[in-house]
Amino acid sequence: MGFSVTVASAISLIGLIIFTSVMATTIISAINTLAQLKYLMFKSSHANEVKIDLFLDEVNASKIRFYVRNSGSKQIFLMREDYNWNSIIVSYKNIYWRSYLIEDYSILEIRVAGTNFLLDVNSHRSLNPGEEALIEAYLPQGAPEIPANSSVIVVFASHYGVSAVGEGVRL
Repeated sequence: MGFSVTVASAISLIGLIIFTSVMATTIISAINTLAQLKYLMFKSSHANEVKIDLFLDEVNASKIRFYVRNSGSKQIFLMREDYNWNSIIVSYKNIYWRSYLIEDYSILEIRVAGTNFLLDVNSHRSLNPGEEALIEAYLPQGAPEIPANSSVIVVFASHYGVSAVGEGVRL
């Protein structure tokens, strides 16, 4: 009886060692696969990055002109027929801070960033990487004028949910 207990214990121990080895190998393999998937997701999310920059060009009493530059790697849609895909928020201080959401704005020109090469606004309705657009927006009717020497903050919110902020002063 003593010998059979030893043999059964040895068989059980060998089975336990094999089971533990298989489980450890499976867990390590799964962790390695998850790490590779996370790396690929991180890499692909940055490959299609949306990045925009805003530069104020002119601030008047009720008109603002600014450039929006596509510095990322995805195309930014600007308009479709008479629908603007993006929103503009203008904030300034006239007695107290006022903010307006502007959905109706004009795209005056689209050009390759850093050059004078203009693209046709009527046929080129998006901003490809490395391009910039000159946008003109007016305050809504009834909004008080932007006072001279007042700070103005302009936010361009893209349809991707990415925004660019620019700050300037009305001279």
